[in-house]
Amino acid sequence: MQYIVIIGAFQALVALWLLQFRERKSPSNYLFICLLSAIAVHLIIKFVIFNFIPDKSIRQQMNTFIGASYGPLIYLYALSKTKKEFSVTSKWYAFIPLFILMIGYLTVSCVFFVLNHVDQKLLDLYNDFSLIVLFTVNLYYPLKSIIIINKNQFKTTGKTEYNVITRISHCILFMECGVIISKTLLYLYPEESQLINISIRTVAYFLLLVICLIIVRKSLTTEISHFQEISFQHNFKIPVNQHSDEEKPSLNTVDYEIKFSELWQKMDQSVRQKQLYRDCDLNLDQLALKTEINKYQISEMLNGYKHKPFYRYINEYRIEYFKNMIEKAIQENKNINFLSFAYEAGFKSKSSFNRYFKDIIGKTPSEYYKNLR
Repeated sequence: MQYIVIIGAFQALVALWLLQFRERKSPSNYLFICLLSAIAVHLIIKFVIFNFIPDKSIRQQMNTFIGASYGPLIYLYALSKTKKEFSVTSKWYAFIPLFILMIGYLTVSCVFFVLNHVDQKLLDLYNDFSLIVLFTVNLYYPLKSIIIINKNQFKTTGKTEYNVITRISHCILFMECGVIISKTLLYLYPEESQLINISIRTVAYFLLLVICLIIVRKSLTTEISHFQEISFQHNFKIPVNQHSDEEKPSLNTVDYEIKFSELWQKMDQSVRQKQLYRDCDLNLDQLALKTEINKYQISEMLNGYKHKPFYRYINEYRIEYFKNMIEKAIQENKNINFLSFAYEAGFKSKSSFNRYFKDIIGKTPSEYYKNLR
């Protein structure tokens, strides 16, 4: 069991490094950073207890409060991937059980270090209470995450995100199934309590290791996908720059027109009619899923056929939608709020809206509004 604990802690730290320093940041990725940090701290605490705490009851029976964060974190991650402009702080109450258990854990620990022996009644009270809280929290939030992600399957999330959320939720649920199994076995075979406790805890630590591996795989998949996209764009630009006047590129304007004319109309029509650009989290992978067109074909169409990056293409539609809203509001003599209109058009922040508006229109939103009036 100690080998699984130390391997899991090391794996959590590796995954934490990948998310912290390698992957592009987003609010949802910070939730995974918190989850990996919690797993790493949980397993490190267990390793220290198993090796340096002599009391047998502490080693085998004392529940760790950090487990109360696993369910809420995957739940918040699911919400961040399915709701626009989701704020983690709006669900702060999900962590109340964690803070309550933390107080209880620290109380029992302080009593142990002060008295230099375990207060068995206090330990049993903490274990019984924490078991109920952990079971409830880690049953309720993963189930809710699975329901949320199934309702929104492939609409606002890609296949990778869907798989990550469901698999981590299932791992947490399996851990809680271990509680039911252990209680049943302890009732049937009370004389084997030590073996049962060790076995169930070993399975739980193994599942934490699996969660770390799932996040590592997701991080590496994202990195590879991003690298392939950049590599594809880089390789595509080389022939244009390197061919002399005598040498013609393998795909000129006519070639692109023949190759992509119908495909472009299909994608562009879908973006316009379904207003896909209004999804503030829209990226190349999600656009490929929603239009059923290979993402590398989309990338080649945008860069080679239309000569514009992905976000330039999407933000042009967002700005056009914003301009229509402004004109309609002026005609109907309604109050105008630039920021609310920008969010409705699909922009995620004020800074990105102002930057792209100035870049595409050549004026700031306020200058455009004054000229329009």
